[in-house]
Amino acid sequence: MNSKKIILLTTSLLALVAGGYLLLQLQTAFDEYTHWRSREAVLKKELEELRQEAKADRKFLERLRRDPDFQDAIARKELGYGKTNERLYRLPKDNDEEKPQVQQP
Repeated sequence: MNSKKIILLTTSLLALVAGGYLLLQLQTAFDEYTHWRSREAVLKKELEELRQEAKADRKFLERLRRDPDFQDAIARKELGYGKTNERLYRLPKDNDEEKPQVQQP
């Protein structure tokens, strides 16, 4: 074989190997890109949910600051407060674990 054919064959072989390597790298990059795009979508959805939750919390706090009746209702519900001369009854919660076992004779 003459030297031009050897150089052409070697160059072609190197170009083919380099092209294959580039295609593999392109596939890896595309897979990573799709992964991050899906992650971005999940994070955007989570961000929107957190924004809605923050908005609801702001409304709750604003109402708690300004509405005395709401303050009273929350204090009664969450903290168990009552009015003066008012009797409060606290009943145990129903849990299957706390119920006594009845044995059959």
